[in-house]
Amino acid sequence: MGSQSVAKWRWWLVVAAWWCGAAARTLCPARCSCDDALRAASCANAGLEIVPIQLNPEATHINLTQNSISNLLYTFPFYTQLTVLDISYNKIQDLGSKNFENNIEMTHLNLSHNFLKRLDVGTFVGLKRLVDLDLSNNQITDIHVQSFKDLAVLERLDLSSNKLVSFEVETFEPLSSLKILSLKNNSILDIPSSNLMYLINLEFLDLSENLIQQVSKPGVPYLKELKYIDLNNNIIESIDQLGFQNLPSLRHLDLSDNNMTSIPTFALSKLSNLSHLYLSGNFFQNVTALSFQSLFHLRHLHLSRLFELEKIDSRAFVDNINLQKIWMNENIKVREVPPRLFHGNPKLTHIYMKNNALETLEAAHFPIDRLQELEISGNPFVCNCSLLWLWKLGRECEMNIKRSDNASTILKIDYEEVKCAAPEHLKDVLLVPIPESEFGCSNGWVIVAVVVMTVSIIISLVGGGLYFMGPLKKCKGDKSKQVMTSVMLNSDVSKLGNGLGYSTRSREQENKREVDRYLMIGSSVTNNFHSLNPPWHSVDKNPYYQEDSEEHIYQQFAYETIPHHRTPEKPHIVYV
Repeated sequence: MGSQSVAKWRWWLVVAAWWCGAAARTLCPARCSCDDALRAASCANAGLEIVPIQLNPEATHINLTQNSISNLLYTFPFYTQLTVLDISYNKIQDLGSKNFENNIEMTHLNLSHNFLKRLDVGTFVGLKRLVDLDLSNNQITDIHVQSFKDLAVLERLDLSSNKLVSFEVETFEPLSSLKILSLKNNSILDIPSSNLMYLINLEFLDLSENLIQQVSKPGVPYLKELKYIDLNNNIIESIDQLGFQNLPSLRHLDLSDNNMTSIPTFALSKLSNLSHLYLSGNFFQNVTALSFQSLFHLRHLHLSRLFELEKIDSRAFVDNINLQKIWMNENIKVREVPPRLFHGNPKLTHIYMKNNALETLEAAHFPIDRLQELEISGNPFVCNCSLLWLWKLGRECEMNIKRSDNASTILKIDYEEVKCAAPEHLKDVLLVPIPESEFGCSNGWVIVAVVVMTVSIIISLVGGGLYFMGPLKKCKGDKSKQVMTSVMLNSDVSKLGNGLGYSTRSREQENKREVDRYLMIGSSVTNNFHSLNPPWHSVDKNPYYQEDSEEHIYQQFAYETIPHHRTPEKPHIVYV
């Protein structure tokens, strides 16, 4: 009798379950929408306080967002084929243990914007196929070390906007497939290096809006797949030289809005493949030479809102040969740009320098022939002759945009917003509409340039003539020496004047000195003199070193001591 009663109750339970399932396929709770063909049910913003159990048990997508659900106990075992579940924007405080044990097909779970405070050991048991888990915007302060033990294939984990401070060691160990991790807007004090080391496939790491004060060694551990790190809006003051040493795939690094006073050049130089760097909102006072050393693949650089920045070295970007875009807006103490600052960046096409303190700009500051976009409005420009090039460029840009159908190849300047700050009568007046005469440029400099060029040409011609006359004089001097040697050997000193063919008396005196230097004085000259070179040797190249008194003695010797009928003999040479 008892067995028959039990069987009857079981039969009634089967019938009731079948009836509920059949009813679910045809009926939906009020303010819900169901699609049996797609096996989807949406009860978003339906005013629900509990999870409805009369939905299609074969449903794969259930949306329960924006309700007042506070309890999930014993609610989802009915939906064993569920793959996507959204319970965001509810009032859930506790996920309990093993509530998803039967949902082995689930791949996406959204629990954001609830009131969760902790994750227990069995919270996600059974979710072995879960790929995406969103726990953002809760009040989580504690995560059990075994909370994620069944999430071996999880690829995206969002824990942003909670109250996390730290993690137990090995909390992330089961997450070997994780690719995206967001820990944004918590109270984390240090980079969780000991946990990050388990995330061998991690590509995206967001640690922004925390309380990290420094990036110490080892900082971010060796993660060969990591491509993006966001550390903006922390309180970072310093970065160890080896803080980013083992990140070969890193492309994006955001260090903006921190408390750094100098660019961490050495630490950044380890990121050889970095393409996007964000450093805005720090407290750099200057950008020194080679500040971005070895960043040869850098393409986008953000240096805006550096309110203490005063000086930029002209060699700051020389290593960044692939730089394409640079942002330098709202640097309120930057009053000048060094000449040719960007000429070492052959691929630079976009420059943004709005709302600085620039009073003037030179065309040499920019690679105008390569630029595609230049934004410089909001600077207190002094509209004088030095900005005439900019005025002409703005006019040309304005005309080109009006008459061209393809504006993508034209240099774009925010000329509609560029205004003058001085002189007084042009204050707050737009630059481009100003008449050219207002810039105070005259043609006087052209005249000066022509005069200077003419004088330079004349001086060059005169100097060149004098330079080439020197060798001619030397040739004539050599000829005179040959004649003098011949006269000496033939004992015909009287022919010196006519043989050399020089008309002036000074030339005759020079020729006589040359002869006298190669004659030995003989008996009339004492042996106190060292022997001179004989006349058949080459003569001294500098015949002008003798004093006037010596010249007189040699002249007297030449014309008084040598008889006309006597042929000079070889002098006796005395070696001392």
